[in-house]
Amino acid sequence: MTILDFVRLIRVNAKLLVIGVIIGALLGFGYSLLQPKIYTSSATGYVTVGDSTGIGDVISGSSAAKDKAANYLALVGSGPVADEIIATNPDLGMSRGEVQGSLTASLEDNSALIRVNASANTPEKAQALANSSLEATAKVVNDLEGSSTVRVVPLDDAGLPGSPSSPNYKKNTLLGALAGLIVIFAIIFLRRQLDVKVRTRDDVTNATSAGILGTLPESEKLDEVNLLTSSDDHVSQEAIRQIRTNLRFVNVDNPPKSIIVTSSEPGEGKSTVSTAIARALAEAGTHTIVIDADLRRPTIAKKFGIDSKIGLTQVLAGQVELSEAVRQYEDTQLFILPAGRIPPNPSELLGSDKMRQLIKELSEEFMVILDVPPLLPVTDAALLSTAVDGVVLVTSVGKTRKEHLAEAANMLKKVGAHQIGTVINRTPLKGLGSGYYGFGYAGSYGGYYASYYGADKTKHGKKKKGSKRSLKK
Repeated sequence: MTILDFVRLIRVNAKLLVIGVIIGALLGFGYSLLQPKIYTSSATGYVTVGDSTGIGDVISGSSAAKDKAANYLALVGSGPVADEIIATNPDLGMSRGEVQGSLTASLEDNSALIRVNASANTPEKAQALANSSLEATAKVVNDLEGSSTVRVVPLDDAGLPGSPSSPNYKKNTLLGALAGLIVIFAIIFLRRQLDVKVRTRDDVTNATSAGILGTLPESEKLDEVNLLTSSDDHVSQEAIRQIRTNLRFVNVDNPPKSIIVTSSEPGEGKSTVSTAIARALAEAGTHTIVIDADLRRPTIAKKFGIDSKIGLTQVLAGQVELSEAVRQYEDTQLFILPAGRIPPNPSELLGSDKMRQLIKELSEEFMVILDVPPLLPVTDAALLSTAVDGVVLVTSVGKTRKEHLAEAANMLKKVGAHQIGTVINRTPLKGLGSGYYGFGYAGSYGGYYASYYGADKTKHGKKKKGSKRSLKK
């Protein structure tokens, strides 16, 4: 992963990262609220030996005093000192072990100064423990030494703590926020590694080894109802025009005159892309004909709102003339050849010599766009791929599995088809790759495969018919 990829990953998941930081911070703050409050107070004293009472001797250092101070550090938290503190302060309400655990002592560098830190659940107890500890230590020392020549003289009495030393709200909140950020990053990278769906341009190019003709955004204006009637979605319209332009410049010397539009899986929007490309070419003045060669689940006629009872199957069977089956879309350069009656043998019909001859004849006058079934469920697309100048493979962000896309591209290579490029459908408007959820191939495969073989008997509602005209010769 490059730095640019990392920056894009952060930008795409910015909201998730912010939520993680906020939740982590709240958890850290909540943890602090649940912890008991501890107050800490400190007192300082110095050790004197013999008649020495000057502070200069203490700081500059009587070596005897320094040695004694170092030896007495361990006594501060001892049992005898704790017993003496309890006897002096009966109101503390603390056991011997609690007093011992509340006291810590340290020796100031190169001096006989001893600093005692005392912790308790109230400011008053902490103060009393700190002040009593020095006096109690001095008494225990003199009892051990058997004389009063060694003294621990208080220098700085303990003050009353104004705020608890623990829990540290700021520290715990920051640590919680950092932990939340780390957890979200771990989830993002783990999901990225385990994700099998197409998310980015690199996913598509790595799977197909082909260029990208363009991307279509995820938009309601590209659904079945609005695809041909809506023109106010400038983002979608510009994306379609870009695909048209790239299609024209695939091969400047020998531009394709016939292409099939297919996908690896069902429901990726191949029919939408077929319709959009055909309409865009016609709007640019190119005589275009779109053929619904999906003889298992035809949708082109429904998108254009025309009758599909007579179409490709009757033409191939010799039951009707081509001019009788073709419809012109309004007053444009776009013509439609519906699928016609659903045949019992779609693969044989599409792989016939008559189909190849039909494509060849139409491509002499028209730009031929064929909408065909997906590659993985059935063999129709693979059979037709060698009868046209090229194949456009449609993939859908968040739905197409990488392995299935790679398998579809491999199928085209095996039959010697020319894959012109790939169209990435349903790209998020906020940037390709920002979507992370979709439906798996297995879930839709069964229903689509079954419907191709007659299980889906749903009837489409009627729409306004297009004008029926003779095909131009």
